[in-house]
Amino acid sequence: MTIVVGADGSVASRAALTWAIDRARSTGDDLVLATVVDDGWGSVGGSALAELKGAAERGAEREMEFVRGLVPTVRASSTVVVGSPMLALAEAARGAGLVAVGTHKVGYFHGHALGSRSLQLAAVSATPTVVVPVTSWRGRSGVAVGAAEGTDSDDAVRFAAREAKRLGETLVIVHADGDDERPAPAERAASLAAAVHPDLPIEVRSTADPPSGALIGVSRRAVLTVTGRRGAQRGFLPLGRTNSDLLMNLAGPVLVVPATADLVAAGSAASSTSSVA
Repeated sequence: MTIVVGADGSVASRAALTWAIDRARSTGDDLVLATVVDDGWGSVGGSALAELKGAAERGAEREMEFVRGLVPTVRASSTVVVGSPMLALAEAARGAGLVAVGTHKVGYFHGHALGSRSLQLAAVSATPTVVVPVTSWRGRSGVAVGAAEGTDSDDAVRFAAREAKRLGETLVIVHADGDDERPAPAERAASLAAAVHPDLPIEVRSTADPPSGALIGVSRRAVLTVTGRRGAQRGFLPLGRTNSDLLMNLAGPVLVVPATADLVAAGSAASSTSSVA
């Protein structure tokens, strides 16, 4: 699997890069560090753009040195692309297994910030997108996933099951319905997860809280929080209220899985899942 990481040298970018390095160290994933030169929708002149690209290339080399300094054995490369940052990053990640970006946003945010770049990327990317906040990863446990009505969360549940197995964690299925007479989404999610890994420890949590509030709360403690997103054939598709609120208020790494994504088994789990009917 290839992980594309948005790399610009910022503290937030380093959080995403460190997360990706840690994953690559255990799975053998390849890393591609993508540095985007913002051309202001084509408004930047030729000489200024050349200067920006030169600075971006120097920055990309510094990020490669950071990777080599942490884990010399990880296979990593870098690329510099030009365009609107999140659109260009989404395009650079097309065909990859994951795309990762960092964020400074941690904790409760009142209202909506439609300009948030992590929201923009998650909305346009056809690749599963992980948003990594600048926060401590210590003392965390479990891989959480939201169970939704219908099939929009099916790929997210499968992805979360593979990650939980890879990490040796319990899969925590969150069903924010609060109606004991309607357990179907949680039951469906548990069945999907068991089909991927029959021996995976699974915990189901039902809550009367709004879906976004339940997932935000879980993200404070989980190693990874996974959520599904309705797929689109092309271009932008609104994330929906739950995903938007979650990404604006996340307290740990959150991975958004488009329903149409052709998912690859996480790390070494690929071989074991191929034998599961």
